[in-house]
Amino acid sequence: MKVLLLQDVKGLGKSGDIVKASDGYARNYLIPKKMAVVATPDVVKKVELQRKAQEKKRQEEIKKASEKLNELMKGVLVIHAKAGKGEKLYGAVTSADIAKKISEYLGEEFDRKNIDMEPIKSLGTFDVKIKLGNGVSGKIKVKVEREETEKN
Repeated sequence: MKVLLLQDVKGLGKSGDIVKASDGYARNYLIPKKMAVVATPDVVKKVELQRKAQEKKRQEEIKKASEKLNELMKGVLVIHAKAGKGEKLYGAVTSADIAKKISEYLGEEFDRKNIDMEPIKSLGTFDVKIKLGNGVSGKIKVKVEREETEKN
């Protein structure tokens, strides 16, 4: 008997899968416990429409993320930090600092967990890997410059 799984069933499949189960297992266990429903043609059609809609939505999200990444890759994020003589920084530029700059640039919140980097401890230009979800990732340029201090 073909059934549509409403939740993950170990050894059978994941939620949303249409699988073949023995008649007794389906009638006496899966269906009464609301783990599955009989896969009628209407149910199969409905599931296919849902999958197509989810795939279309996912493709749109990938497209938006790619556009954002391309926008970020075109420019260079400039971060000002206090530095001593030479190229050494007082402290470091962290993923939180870069996430804040990206958030300002994009006009929406960007999580620091989506930035893969070691803290930057000197002045210069660095490549930083970022992830925008749905498998979209790339490297952006971050330029760390000396913070200008006012002298009176």
